[in-house]
Amino acid sequence: MGERMYYILKIIQENNGKAISAKDILKELKNYNIYIDIKSVYSCIKQLNSFFNPWIKKDMIISIHRVGYKIENEFFLDGELQFLLDSIAFHEDLKYEDKLKLKEKLDSLSSYQQRERLVSFHPQNKQQSFSLILNISTLIKAIERKCLVSFQYVNYEVEDNHLKEVASQNGNQGQQYIISPYQIVLHNNHYYLVGYNQKYKNELSIYRIDRMRQIMTTQGLFIEMREQFDMNKEIEKMTNMYSTQIKDTLQIECHQKLLREIVSRFGMNIEAKKLYQNQYFITIPDVSISEGLIGWILMLQDNIKVISPISLKEEVQRKIEKMATLYQDVL
Repeated sequence: MGERMYYILKIIQENNGKAISAKDILKELKNYNIYIDIKSVYSCIKQLNSFFNPWIKKDMIISIHRVGYKIENEFFLDGELQFLLDSIAFHEDLKYEDKLKLKEKLDSLSSYQQRERLVSFHPQNKQQSFSLILNISTLIKAIERKCLVSFQYVNYEVEDNHLKEVASQNGNQGQQYIISPYQIVLHNNHYYLVGYNQKYKNELSIYRIDRMRQIMTTQGLFIEMREQFDMNKEIEKMTNMYSTQIKDTLQIECHQKLLREIVSRFGMNIEAKKLYQNQYFITIPDVSISEGLIGWILMLQDNIKVISPISLKEEVQRKIEKMATLYQDVL
């Protein structure tokens, strides 16, 4: 029954958005070496609707009198499917082949007409020497089973004026890193593994999964250290390369066109006062004063001015002066 249902759904989905009769479904099934009677087609369609109804709360396939069957209600909303496809297409750490496999699986749950409505799927064919999907799958199983994992960690050297990927020599045993894996986290569109490395006593370690190679489980004692840490705080600290414990009230002057950008970064807990024309004085409490914040301010160029804290204002000034010297002509 399962194979019949799969191919009947596939035939209806791929019929260019048009209804297809039960007799024509029977003919198409022969291409898959499936030979059944017309009552079995009716039964399979009923079973398909029963299967998908708990998810979409409606019948997926409808019958049009004297015409046939067609997809009326999709498994994914158009926005859901577009979001998933775009997330796959533009993820910089995914292999091209993995992107195509994931798209194929999503396509199996969507109809021809739905796929035609969506923005075309054109993933960048970025060459990768690893499979992020395989890496994450291996690590998830290791975490579940509390197994040690070994891997190499990427470094780079310059050879013949080009970058060459090499294995870091800073592992537990030269190139080999040995970790008790605890958790996988997503930060800034990159996946990280948090775990314990005996080389670094009484602290957690974090590794970018897209920089890990030859991941495998290995024999040895899994060391459980999680109870000694506030995992949420540790992960927040480690995943932000520019994190700091210093927090202060940030006051800036900016143009109105930056208000959306400011809300995107800091949320709605801000105070805004109009100064003149389209300029505003913004007060934002409890902001981490960090290199990441400075980089964000510099990115906005002359559309923003730091008022306080004074230490931040002075640091931004120093950065600007240092950048300016890089472009001064040397006499």
